[in-house]
Amino acid sequence: MMIGLHLDDNMLTSTIPVDLRSMSSLVILSLGNNALSGPIPTEISELHDLVELKLSGNVLDGSVPKEVCALGLKQLQVDSNVQCSCCSQNN
Repeated sequence: MMIGLHLDDNMLTSTIPVDLRSMSSLVILSLGNNALSGPIPTEISELHDLVELKLSGNVLDGSVPKEVCALGLKQLQVDSNVQCSCCSQNN
């Protein structure tokens, strides 16, 4: 059982893989300071134990899905170019 996935500063490219949803025991998902692009996948909302999601320092776009906001994360980090209706209460 993996509870934390820390892949910051690894020069990762492409999009955030939707297959991360299969890591159902994740509490921390940290993908900061890479070159990930595209939208934040709604499938992250299937990580029901998640309390920290760190995505800043990438080239993501769009907005944080409302389903991800509904997780009630204790920490959510995204860049200012990503629209986020729930970030003010979680940063």
